[in-house]
Amino acid sequence: MSDVLRVRVVDLTEDGEGIAFGPNGIKIFIKGGYPGDDVEVTLYGIKEKYAQGKLIRIVSSKISRIQPFCQNQCGSCSYTDLEYRTETAFKESKLLELYANTIGKNYDESLYKGFIGMESPFEYRNKAVYAVEKSGDEYKVGLYRRQSHAIIDIRCCRLEPEWINAARNGIRDILNTAEFRNLTATFERTLRYLFLRGADKGEKLAVLVVYCRFPGIDLLTDKLNSLGINNVLLSVNQDEGNRILGDTMSVLTGDNTINVELLNLKFKVNPYSFLQINTEQTAKLYRTAVDLLCLEHDDSVLDLYCGIGTISLYMAGMCHKVFGVECVSEAIDNAVENALANGISNTDFRVGLVEKILPQIIAEGHKVTKAVLDPARKGCAPEVFKTLSGAGINTIAYISCNPKSQCRDILIAMQYGYNVKCISAVDMFPHTSHVETVVLLSREKQNG
Repeated sequence: MSDVLRVRVVDLTEDGEGIAFGPNGIKIFIKGGYPGDDVEVTLYGIKEKYAQGKLIRIVSSKISRIQPFCQNQCGSCSYTDLEYRTETAFKESKLLELYANTIGKNYDESLYKGFIGMESPFEYRNKAVYAVEKSGDEYKVGLYRRQSHAIIDIRCCRLEPEWINAARNGIRDILNTAEFRNLTATFERTLRYLFLRGADKGEKLAVLVVYCRFPGIDLLTDKLNSLGINNVLLSVNQDEGNRILGDTMSVLTGDNTINVELLNLKFKVNPYSFLQINTEQTAKLYRTAVDLLCLEHDDSVLDLYCGIGTISLYMAGMCHKVFGVECVSEAIDNAVENALANGISNTDFRVGLVEKILPQIIAEGHKVTKAVLDPARKGCAPEVFKTLSGAGINTIAYISCNPKSQCRDILIAMQYGYNVKCISAVDMFPHTSHVETVVLLSREKQNG
C-alpha cells in the first residue's frame, strides 16, 4: 500500500471529483473530496502529471455532509453525501466559471438568471436500461460499473420511481426461479437488457432485449404485466457492441408506443424516441427557453434538432409557424403524429442534418424570425450560425446538455455579431454532475 498523503482539495472536476495537488505539483483526483477539505489519501493510477487519490480520512472540512443515500457505487451519481443545496451551489459555481472564461470581457454577472432545481430531487427518471448477466447460477440485473464490463446488481435506485425499481427486481426474481432455469437450461444466453420507460401515474412500456427468442419470455412478460406495465415489447439484438436496442421490435402485449403528457400536450413515444428523462424539469427547461424568445403571433420560428417535436408543438400556439428539423427519421415521424394528435397544423417538420436542411428552408423564402437550438452533446455544426446570421435571425435560444460545447458554439456565434444576453441553468439530473443550460443569443437588427 502506498504512503498516506495529506492534501487540501481546492477545486472540483466536471464529474464532481475533488482536485488537490501533491508532491512536485502532481494533480490528484479524489472521489468524495470537496473544495476546502483537508484529507488523507493514498495514490494509485499514478502518471507523470496526475494520479487518482483514494480517500482514507477527512481531517477537516467546510462542507456539511449527510449520510450517503446510495451504496450502489455504480458511478452514475457524483453527489450522494451532500445536501442538495450544496450540490447545486457546486454546479452553479463551475458553470459561472466556464461562461466567464468563455465570454471574457463581455461577461457580466447580470447575465446569469439563476439555477432552477427540484423541490424533491429523487425518483425523477422516466427511463431506465438495465444489463443482465448470469454469474454462476444467479442472474444479476443492474448497471455496468464505470469503465468496466462488470455488472453491479442494483436492488434500489433513489433516482428512479418505485415502479421501475419493482420491475427490475421482479424480473430478477423470475430469472432466478427454478421454472425459468428449467425452461432455458439449453440456452447459454437469455435476457440481455431490460428497457423501461413511462410515468409513475401514467402509461408504461418495457422492452425485453434478447440475443434470440427462448422459452421463458412469457414468464417475464406476465411478471411485467402484473406490475402494471401493459406494453411489453421484444427486441432481438445479436450485435456485440454497446447498442441496446436491436433494429426490429415486436409487440408481446399492449402497444409499441405510450402517451406522455408534457406542457399540456400529449406525445406519442416509442423506445427509439428521444425524450428527456426528467419530465418535471423538462417542462421548466422548455418554458425557460421559449419565454426568452418573447414570441409574437406573426413570428415564424426554427426548432433545430427538434426530436419528437416537444418544443415545436409548445411554441406553435404562440406564433405563426414552426419549422422543426431533426436527422432521425423516426423522431420526425413521431413529431408529425404528435402534431396531428394535438390538433396542431402550423408546423413543418423536415428530416435531415440541420446544416443541410436549414439552408433549404431559408432558400424557400420563409421569413423566419427566431430560432431554438437543442443539439446533442457535441453541439452545432459551425455553419449553422453562418446560415442563421445570413437569414437575418437575430434571436436564438440555445439549450444544451453540454455547457462546454455550448461555450465553443457561443464563440462561433459571436463572430457573426451575436452576444449573450441571458444565461439560465436547469438541474435535469440531480445528484449527477450534469446540468442543462439555456443561453439567449441576440444581436442588433441587421440592415438589409
